[in-house]
Amino acid sequence: MIRAFLAIELSSSIREKISSLQQELKKTLPPINWVRPESIHLTLKFLGYVEPSRISQLLLALERIGTTQHGFSIEVQGVGVFPHVKHPRILWVGVTDKTHALQELVLEIEATLEPLGFTPEEKPYHPHLTLARIKRDNTRVGAALLESGVLEREPHLGILTVDRLTLFQSDLDSTGATYTPLGAVLLAPHNPGL
Repeated sequence: MIRAFLAIELSSSIREKISSLQQELKKTLPPINWVRPESIHLTLKFLGYVEPSRISQLLLALERIGTTQHGFSIEVQGVGVFPHVKHPRILWVGVTDKTHALQELVLEIEATLEPLGFTPEEKPYHPHLTLARIKRDNTRVGAALLESGVLEREPHLGILTVDRLTLFQSDLDSTGATYTPLGAVLLAPHNPGL
């Protein structure tokens, strides 16, 4: 079985800016589990464990989405936490989707994959890029985050052009997760007039 998810890959310039932000935050925060910049991506849907024989079926379904959904751009900006700053567990960079194109894409993915047996998410989609996971000293990390001022500063990390969906395999081991692309589907060309 393959542990799989659908995501948008980041540009090298956004990865570099994320790496710089992580380095800056490392100076002010207690030790936490930082995600390697090369592993950071924008998850669209976690699929769970999938039979290897179903990967081609999945990619075919995603190709249909590629013919109806146009490419678009989103802003990568702001820093936040889940569930709340007094006891943070995930530190993330936000995504601004002014045209709601990302939201529409996620709804289309849910509708396309449901007939294939993938249950739609119950929670509303909250796009974010995970910078770090906080497994201990949560209260101390939250206080340090507030003191750093990064949550109010809303750092702007750039514009991300979304022109494809990538299906990834996720392998977990003692050092964290390793992500391997299984295939990508191009979206229809970006149409600024829409």
